[in-house]
Amino acid sequence: MVVAILSVGILLSLCGAATAAEDPVAVLITGPLAAKVGERVTFEVEIVNRSGRPLEKLRIVDYFDKGFHHDASASPIEQKGTIDLAAGTSRRLSLDFLLDEPGRQCHRVEILDPAHTFVGGATACVQVAPASTVAAPRAAAGLLPPAAVAAPAVTAPAVTAPVMAPPPVVPAPTAVAPIVAAPIPAPPVTPSLELDLVGPAELNSGAVAEYVATVRNTGSVASGPTTLEYTWDEAFTPLEASDGYTLGTSRVSWNLPAIEPGGQLRRQINLRAQAPATSFRDSPASRSCVRAVLSGLVGGVMVADEACVSVHSTMPRPRTPREAGLRLTLADLDDPVRGGGTTTLICTVANDGNAAAAGRQGSTGRLDLVVVLPDQARLVGDPIPSRVRIDGSSVTFDSIPGVAPGGQSTFELSYRMPAGGTGRASAILTGAELDGSLEAACSTTFLPP
Repeated sequence: MVVAILSVGILLSLCGAATAAEDPVAVLITGPLAAKVGERVTFEVEIVNRSGRPLEKLRIVDYFDKGFHHDASASPIEQKGTIDLAAGTSRRLSLDFLLDEPGRQCHRVEILDPAHTFVGGATACVQVAPASTVAAPRAAAGLLPPAAVAAPAVTAPAVTAPVMAPPPVVPAPTAVAPIVAAPIPAPPVTPSLELDLVGPAELNSGAVAEYVATVRNTGSVASGPTTLEYTWDEAFTPLEASDGYTLGTSRVSWNLPAIEPGGQLRRQINLRAQAPATSFRDSPASRSCVRAVLSGLVGGVMVADEACVSVHSTMPRPRTPREAGLRLTLADLDDPVRGGGTTTLICTVANDGNAAAAGRQGSTGRLDLVVVLPDQARLVGDPIPSRVRIDGSSVTFDSIPGVAPGGQSTFELSYRMPAGGTGRASAILTGAELDGSLEAACSTTFLPP
């Protein structure tokens, strides 16, 4: 898809075709009603936000009949980037066409919101007459100039025979030169550049997308230096690009050399796509776009193309521990404990889901378990498993592998109390894929020495 960019104008006309009253955006188009083939016409467009609220990232697209010719590309053409309109404000644009064919020729301006939904539009038409015909050369006139005056008679010696005057001499008719129309100069020959941007249609969140823009010269003369620029939505993170790039915020550009007729140039960028944090595996895919704009062409025209991708989240929707089928227990092996003795705590994490539900729920994902010992308790030996983090009275078993439906995992640790009394330990289970936590507690009586 090749799209040309509308140039911004500064003129305003209060007349034009109005859009339907219910459209959030009113579009007014002013232009000629009649013209001839070969003439260039200008339409002026005013876009008015009458929705009563701010509108952001509006796209402006113009579709036109084949009798219109735009210097950059065929229909449709699109304004570079998007526009924002505060409530009650307007934006003015102008658009030029060369008329190629006679008949009624129309073009339509449409306004699309970020979801590519139509929010306003209008159509303008012009009646195009054939170019003026050149009058045929006139034939030579049949009029002759007046006859020449006869020469006077010559006096001769006296004789008896009369002297006759010669007949009048009539000159040949003068030819009239035909009228020939002056030749119409041919339009200047200019390069014709096309832009094609290609990228993937679908991606999983976190995957890398490759976008390749190809610039082709389909004209008969070489192009001058131009600039190619990529811009992308905030869902993308740039990774690498073709040599010679200049990187900005959410954009990258290259200065392109001249392209010979029939030649082409390519530039590539790799972007990592990320689904919104609020989307999950069962959410609809989000849509993100990359745009390429070629500028620096003859007449200030710009050519643009866009490629959009559906990004699917790989994040499971958080479930409560109960929805995940989890169960947590904490028990002591010795109770009561004689003075100076130790007790062993057994913490069990079980997934009570069944195999039939595994396809829907799967495992629990990675878990974190924290066992909080009583104040003044002293840890004895190594916990099982032994990879733990100890912070005061808290013992953390982190990054525990997920528990499959019907399975369980067990954790052990031993502790003693310095004096008699009751020691109360607790366990807290959390997980990255869980919404909330599970808790369990256990009290042990320690007898005095």
